[in-house]
Amino acid sequence: MSKKTVFPKVMCTQHPDSASKYIATQEEPGEAIEAAQIFGCDEYMPDYEGKATPYHQNVQIVSKFIEETDLTPGKDIFITPRAPSAVQENRFRQLMVMMSIAEANYNALEYSDVQAISEFVHPMTDSVREIIGAQQHMVDVSELAKKEFGFSMEVPRIIPLIEDAPALLNAKELAENTILSWKEHFGTVPEKFRVFLGKSDSALSFGHIASTLSCKYAINGICELNSEIDTQTGIIFGAGTLPFRGHLDLKNAENFFREYRGVGTITLQSALRYSHKKGDAESLVKLAKARLPETPELFAVEEKEEIINLIGIFGASYSRILRQLAPVINRIADLLPQQRDRLMHKGTGGYSRSAPDISGMVKLCRTDIGKELEASMPAEDLQLPRAIKFTGALYSIGLPPEFIGTGRALEEAREKLGEAACENLLTKYFPSLAGDLKFASGYLDLNVASRFLSRECLKEVRKDIDILHEVFDLEISPEPSYRILVEMMQPDLLQAGSKGNCMDEEVSQLVCSTLTKMGKIRKALG
Repeated sequence: MSKKTVFPKVMCTQHPDSASKYIATQEEPGEAIEAAQIFGCDEYMPDYEGKATPYHQNVQIVSKFIEETDLTPGKDIFITPRAPSAVQENRFRQLMVMMSIAEANYNALEYSDVQAISEFVHPMTDSVREIIGAQQHMVDVSELAKKEFGFSMEVPRIIPLIEDAPALLNAKELAENTILSWKEHFGTVPEKFRVFLGKSDSALSFGHIASTLSCKYAINGICELNSEIDTQTGIIFGAGTLPFRGHLDLKNAENFFREYRGVGTITLQSALRYSHKKGDAESLVKLAKARLPETPELFAVEEKEEIINLIGIFGASYSRILRQLAPVINRIADLLPQQRDRLMHKGTGGYSRSAPDISGMVKLCRTDIGKELEASMPAEDLQLPRAIKFTGALYSIGLPPEFIGTGRALEEAREKLGEAACENLLTKYFPSLAGDLKFASGYLDLNVASRFLSRECLKEVRKDIDILHEVFDLEISPEPSYRILVEMMQPDLLQAGSKGNCMDEEVSQLVCSTLTKMGKIRKALG
């Protein structure tokens, strides 16, 4: 087939990372119109993963485009829902979303012969079996729609979302084996197939550097695959505005596009649209449409081995500290505002993410590095908030997560892999690391962070920062108004704001207000 398939360039999402705006589910169909007409996005993702998104939102959005604009869904604007995972969340909700896709397509046929929804995103994907199973569910729903309503649609294709570092390292194999299994299971090979790579969750579990390298390894692998098979593969890259979550904003655009060459579609999340300067999001969309996709950088075999060992070293260094920080992260995250209507974490309607299986990752690393990575993992699952609140919580105590484990890992990498490997890291594998740390240093306040850390944890973090200060010549100078707000963060204040204390409501409101103001200054909740 032709290798000229053009995928959408900018996907507007419903991520709750804006510090300045709460958006209710009933406002989201209007937001979809705004995404296309104001911001210039060519794709919108209704989000059902962990969100209290109503069944009929897909139908509402498609109908609204047809009735209120001259844009044809499926042609001028692509609607690509994210369904829940049947494994991690709820199979009933997954089937509900698939039925709503069928209904949206059925309703759209009255106005156009273009199918409104042709793809859907499947979150937290880590196996071919899971992908084929969800695709079969979509086939079953399509057949049911044909039987009950007498209409046929092209079965919407699944877009697997790969979100943790071990799965990212296996992205090429996952995509290739999916396409092979697709032919075996469905009797045909898809002409095109997109893979969604997530930055945030891999950063939460393994740290900023390991996450970035894992994403770039995945991009490299899928771009290799694209030249080896007939199916045209495209890459969606999910990134937020803070470095830990991808550092995708207008100011850092050049670094971002250079860092993640090979990506065909980027996400435009809420913070960039609502918390950044007016016009920034529109300018970034225009830039992305002009530049994506850029020619990918392909790594040699020995470079891939070096990258994997760097991931192991940085991941282990980060994980050892994460275990100690979990309680304070959870306490602060609970006080950050909810900017979208989310499901509860526990029970049958929601989920709490478990630690990824790192056995395959350990085997890829050099033996000594793999053993240390394995030893660094917590003995049991850490109950942590979602990535946005996780990131926001650490920024709010003056400890941006980009620093955690990074300095010590850099020193360890130099000792174990040599000076050349560190040079490759800073100049080839992750050249924008210096810029990321420079940004994060504007929100670093170790005096405040020390109030929340154990003596041992503080010692390790201080060593991280001392090493990074020396290597990158960082200037630690928080913005004055941010410094005043972060100085207000006291462990006793958080404790007073917890249940069971007489000042519960008043203090909680004060803390929440302070946290929100800090988010507005850094232009993202997390």
